[in-house]
Amino acid sequence: MNEDKWTWISGSNLTNQPGIYGIQENTSTNSTPGARHGAVGWYDSLKEEFWLFGGYGYGSNANSTGT
Repeated sequence: MNEDKWTWISGSNLTNQPGIYGIQENTSTNSTPGARHGAVGWYDSLKEEFWLFGGYGYGSNANSTGT
């Protein structure tokens, strides 16, 4: 594993982007959360996973929301 390296996996790389949400309880590869700032995150070193929760950002209608 390369320490201190980030890899862009998916989603927009632009700022202030709205989310794309499909029908509830139906998965879609097109779904992506809206842009976020002020979120809380942590790294699980046992599973090598990064978790990111909440923050202020954009829903599907481009209105800023907080969670």
